[in-house]
Amino acid sequence: MKSLVGYLDDVYDSTSNIRRNLKKHDIELHTMSDIQDVTNVETIIDYILDNEISCLMVDYDLMQLKSKKYGTIVIKELNDSLPSFPCFLLTNYVGPGQDEKIVQSIFVEDKDIFVEDSDSERFVNFIFKIKNGIDCYKNRIELTLTDYELLFKKYKEKSITSEEEYKFHSLYRILKAYHYVDDIPDFLLYKETKDSLVKMLDILDSIDKKIEEK
Repeated sequence: MKSLVGYLDDVYDSTSNIRRNLKKHDIELHTMSDIQDVTNVETIIDYILDNEISCLMVDYDLMQLKSKKYGTIVIKELNDSLPSFPCFLLTNYVGPGQDEKIVQSIFVEDKDIFVEDSDSERFVNFIFKIKNGIDCYKNRIELTLTDYELLFKKYKEKSITSEEEYKFHSLYRILKAYHYVDDIPDFLLYKETKDSLVKMLDILDSIDKKIEEK
């Protein structure tokens, strides 16, 4: 998994310094300037998975976006769907971000961290937290491979429950994004579509046999 860190803000006028300091520690910054509305957290999740982002930094004040949500709420909603995904809340005033007690204080960072020298103790500690978060996320994803394989077996045997199928699709979506499993056309993953295709093939086979008999 690449050390690709996403950055969500409502203003991107000072990212060059952030990008430069992170790059010195082999971390690539990916600004999410295309996202102007985070009403639906799926927009962010799709962006994260489509771009193989393995960590996210979110600005606390996102009031200039159409959705006008605070970063704490965005992180909360994101972690509801991706519980292990590492997110850092960036703020000019650490107090409000910590006082809400939605994001753990260890993941709340003052934005002035990026004016620090890239090899300062404070900045190096921040880099350690980012890389540690990415490593933990990677390891947790790998641990889900066993669950995915068991669910895939049940899926092929048509013995999977609705709840298990939902989990199967969720795991597949994440594992595929980070290249842990082979790409399967999405429409083949749904039982209804698969069953319909099987019936269609049976019908075609039956027609072929009748034609041969004539």
